[in-house]
Amino acid sequence: MKQTVVMHAGRGNEGKGSDVTVCAQRPPTLYRERMQDREIVAAIVAGEPAGLAAAYDQYAPALHAYCRSVLSEPADAADAVQDTFIIASAKLGGLRDPDRLRPWLYAVARNECRRRLRARASSVPLDEAGEMTDQSADVGVDAERAELRMLVGAALAGLNPGEREIIELNLRHELDGADLADALGVPRNQAHALASRARTQFETSLAALLVARTGREDCPELDAILAGWDGQLTILLRKRVNRHIERCDVCGERKRRQLSPAMLLSMLPVALLPAGLRNQIFRLVADTGPAATSYRARVIHRAEPFGGNGFPKPLDPPHAGHGVKGYAVAAVAACVILAAIGGGVVFAAELVHPHSPPLAAGPSTSAPASPSVAAARATLTPTPTPSAVATTSAPPAVTILPAPPLPPPPTTAAPTPTHTRKPPPPPGTLAQPSPTTVRLAPSAGGPYTGTFTITAQGGPVKGYSVVIPGPAQQYLTATPSTGNLKKSGSTQTITITAPATPPAGAAFITDITVNPGGWTVEVDYPPAG
Repeated sequence: MKQTVVMHAGRGNEGKGSDVTVCAQRPPTLYRERMQDREIVAAIVAGEPAGLAAAYDQYAPALHAYCRSVLSEPADAADAVQDTFIIASAKLGGLRDPDRLRPWLYAVARNECRRRLRARASSVPLDEAGEMTDQSADVGVDAERAELRMLVGAALAGLNPGEREIIELNLRHELDGADLADALGVPRNQAHALASRARTQFETSLAALLVARTGREDCPELDAILAGWDGQLTILLRKRVNRHIERCDVCGERKRRQLSPAMLLSMLPVALLPAGLRNQIFRLVADTGPAATSYRARVIHRAEPFGGNGFPKPLDPPHAGHGVKGYAVAAVAACVILAAIGGGVVFAAELVHPHSPPLAAGPSTSAPASPSVAAARATLTPTPTPSAVATTSAPPAVTILPAPPLPPPPTTAAPTPTHTRKPPPPPGTLAQPSPTTVRLAPSAGGPYTGTFTITAQGGPVKGYSVVIPGPAQQYLTATPSTGNLKKSGSTQTITITAPATPPAGAAFITDITVNPGGWTVEVDYPPAG
């Protein structure tokens, strides 16, 4: 007998055994024209499959592009999209304004991406392997597009991770105003400031690169500034070029004519949605079996909480130093790109900002839309050769003055040495708990128990805590729930206990939080089967 199983999107679900049900037909899409957001929300809330189908067809390609730009693994991006639509199937009834489905989906997808970054304590590394992309967009313009990708990659390399995310959402996905604010989970004025800064930084990088590569023949002053230029745009040279652009009519007009950040971003390759993801989502949403039901409950539960407007509370709202710690590896990416651009050979843009589709009114209902190569050609007739970007933040450069000379040693007798207290070791944090899923089992005394282990890393941990969500505190206990770990490598076993007979309303799956680190441990109670 065949049984539908819960699978993670993008993790190789082809070639499985006969225990996997294969849907031969696409889920129904009962509309001929593009549905409005309000209509889609109403259909999803009413449980109509056509509503979720319309939402997927209109927004999944763009959501996948965004998730792919944040997460390092293609499979993680597909998982995030899958869980976003599972959450949509259950939580859209709380959306106060149904016309704001699109930013709501981005807000949910952003949290799913952040959750995966937290769980893996990972960064966004360079993509070492190619990914399935829409190759049709490159026909006839391979060389031009490759150089443009390098150009955009060099400019993006000069941005911090938070700025890159803002550029992704604001320019490529066309979220602004209240939509951008709610997708990021910040006030509207803060979202405006973040977008303004990111756009300014990105446009400044692009302007210097474009004008320097294509404007020398038309401007003798620019040609003099670039005399002996080796193609590497240093910090000082970039500032000189930008100051020149501001006061030169010829170069200023060239910048205005050629600089279209949104268009240039559209030159990056398009990541195709994994085959079978659409059908898999619909199987998970519709399946009433215990495996699918349990999976949906877990995904929906961990998506909490939602605000009064129906949008999810952000896991990591952006701020002045926005970015996950692991993103520091982006600096390494920038160095690789600069070296590649210096040689003018390696197509490095995909390494910095991988595979996202451009958006206009909305994504295609079948596959991600190809970028407009014709528009790019019309706007950028000269083929620029990219150069390095040398700054990473918007504030002006600070001149570091040499320190004053040290005073000569005293000629008097040496002072009596004093004893200084040895500084305490730097605080540590917790490594990922092991295991991250605890299946409770009956113990000899009757109650159900299960254990996991926490480990200090980087130094002592003072005041770790195991937090059980409010409703589950009635029947779940953690022992010990707080404590200290004296040094890096110290471990502590945490025991989760529950009564032998589950009380009414007890959740089969509960996510508990372990701090510091915000780690999530899934507790399964009572054990299935």
